[in-house]
Amino acid sequence: MRRCALLSCSLLLILSFLSGCQTLQGGAKGDYSFFYTPKDRVAELVAGQQYREADAEFARQREWFTANADDPEVAALLGTLSTGLRAEYGPGLEAATAAVKNLNWPAGQDQWAAVKSTLETLRQQVSQAGSAALFKEPDYRYAAIDEAERALKEQTDRIVQDAPQALARYLLAGGPRFFDVYPVELDEEAFLSEQKAIWTDRVKHSTGEELLKIHEEYGAILPADMKQELAEAYFRTLCPNAAKASLPVLLAAFAKTEKAGMELASVPGVKIAFLEVTSDTLKRKGVIEFPVAVKMDMPFEAVNGDLKKGFESPAVKDADIVIVFNLASTKTNRRVDTSNYVKSTCQVAIRQVPNPEWDVMQVELQQANTEILTSTAAKKDTSTADPWVNLGNAISNWGKDSEIEKAKGNIEDIKKKIRETPRYIDEPVFGPYRFQRVEMDVLKAGSVHYYIIDQRQKRYYSDFFDIQSKEFFTVCYDVQKTDPKYDEHMKTNVTEEYVDDFEKEPVTVKLSELLDQYAANKAKSKKYASLDTIREDVIKDRNVAVAAAQKESYGFDKRDDRRFESVVVVTASDGLGSGFYVTDDVVLTNYHVVEEQKFIEMKRFDKVETFGKVIGKDVRLDLALIKVQDRGRPVRFYRKKNVQIGETVEAIGHPEGLEFTLSRGVISTVRKAESANGVKGKPVLFIQTDTPINHGNSGGPLFLGNCVIGVNDWGLGKDYTEGLNFSIHYAEVCKFLDDNHIAYLKGE
Repeated sequence: MRRCALLSCSLLLILSFLSGCQTLQGGAKGDYSFFYTPKDRVAELVAGQQYREADAEFARQREWFTANADDPEVAALLGTLSTGLRAEYGPGLEAATAAVKNLNWPAGQDQWAAVKSTLETLRQQVSQAGSAALFKEPDYRYAAIDEAERALKEQTDRIVQDAPQALARYLLAGGPRFFDVYPVELDEEAFLSEQKAIWTDRVKHSTGEELLKIHEEYGAILPADMKQELAEAYFRTLCPNAAKASLPVLLAAFAKTEKAGMELASVPGVKIAFLEVTSDTLKRKGVIEFPVAVKMDMPFEAVNGDLKKGFESPAVKDADIVIVFNLASTKTNRRVDTSNYVKSTCQVAIRQVPNPEWDVMQVELQQANTEILTSTAAKKDTSTADPWVNLGNAISNWGKDSEIEKAKGNIEDIKKKIRETPRYIDEPVFGPYRFQRVEMDVLKAGSVHYYIIDQRQKRYYSDFFDIQSKEFFTVCYDVQKTDPKYDEHMKTNVTEEYVDDFEKEPVTVKLSELLDQYAANKAKSKKYASLDTIREDVIKDRNVAVAAAQKESYGFDKRDDRRFESVVVVTASDGLGSGFYVTDDVVLTNYHVVEEQKFIEMKRFDKVETFGKVIGKDVRLDLALIKVQDRGRPVRFYRKKNVQIGETVEAIGHPEGLEFTLSRGVISTVRKAESANGVKGKPVLFIQTDTPINHGNSGGPLFLGNCVIGVNDWGLGKDYTEGLNFSIHYAEVCKFLDDNHIAYLKGE
């Protein structure tokens, strides 16, 4: 028994020793143990007046000291440490606090560095004392730190509040940056934004050299509106009265402002208007294939003049500078380098194939049925002679019944899915095809006559400039959208539509280049009394351009035969026909061209598109009248009673869509025949002619000289006979016009 007791005591001692030897986070003397604790280490450091090292050890072992805070020896030790730390930090902290409290503010600029140093000294003292871990504990908080922080905040706030007045007194362009020397740190951009009124006043009273210095020192931190204000102020030192300054002076001031790194949002007091006066004739002839636009690379207020009003446009009259464009010619040209065909595949058909999902569901259905059969076969007999056996078998069968019901539920779900799933699905069939790939250079070139009119100086300058643009394209034709590699093909190639858009888009010229050209040639500019002088020059230049284009064009003189001006293209719902003006705002055509349409689209010989409303019709005569929006040249009708067989007649119309085609024949005879529309009643009087009349001629005029003797109506098919065509006799036409109260013209 005694041996056991001794053994127990020894065991307790060993366990106590081991528990005391558990490692604590280390002190300078090594690991802590039951016999050497953090209190012992801190006590050693305090005894040696190593207060900062003791505080650092306290910070490392804060958890231990917190757990043993109720120990009187620990509390006494921490009190001694607090006293030592105060002796360590107190003198410097209190002296710096007193120095800050004794600062005199506002102070002159020569005192700012000393004030800044005093504040910084206290800031460092507060930082050092505040870094003591023990002072962060509520029970050991050092009141002198709080006092120092209050003094620092009060003095800093006072200096911040005085910053606007200090800025107003500070010479912005005469020394270092305000923010670099001011005693306290400010949010530079926010501060300047808040002091915009002071800033504006200082900028307003600064010279050009001072503004350059201000921009160098403060430009990077200025808000956008204040940057603009600075740029405008500098521009005004170079050009004090922009509204009256000559264009070269304006441009020089703008260039110098830009060179200084200042960006003007707009040149104050200067408005530019753009006006294009290109001849409509050149546009109709296709001489002008793309427009010219101005790239606004200078901050002038710009407007476009009204094309219809021209020089009378209010925008032009109100502008200080007017830039007029008269396009002499703009042409595109394609140079094809190579053309080849690329082999690929595309979808050519669709075939139906078995749906794999449907097959999977059939297998699942079969498996579910098999599960039911297996579970049913595995059920035990419950009709034996032994009731206890029957009971046991019934209990055993419960699980099988559950499996069977679950399988039946699965079968119903699978059947529903089968009903909703198609047995066959569409599968694309791909086959080979080729598409064309063409490599080409697209060149755009033109000549533009321009005028720069300075309406303030009453001077203008005119000159030509040539424009050129060139792009290389690889164009694909007939690439099929169903080609699996369609996206890949289009990454390196473009479509014809893309090239078309490039050819139609404007070529740009920089505004700065035009104005620089004017400034460089100011000596060549001319005085003018009124814009009428320039208008006359523009008209002369346009006529020269038209004449030059006429020499280069092939065709015929459209003014040689004025009869064409009376004929129109009539666009119907199922094609097109012909018509002609019988008064300056009424067109006559065939009923079978317009039928029951109410509104009809038309196009005149000068390419003007217009429209009209059907105001009269006669199905038997196959005639219809259209009230037209745009006026035209009316025809004159033949007025004699008789015509001569064999006389030459001419039809003007649009056979098979070939617009404004003239065909010629003779009068074969005059005869009556049934209406072309099969309407019963009186027969219609016709001019029979061998003049070719085809689809598209219907409704057009048949001329005998300059007078209309018929309205082209119908003809026998070319596969049946030749030269049997019929025009409604002018007598029938004139009676129809009289009945509809149309005041038409007769005779030569």
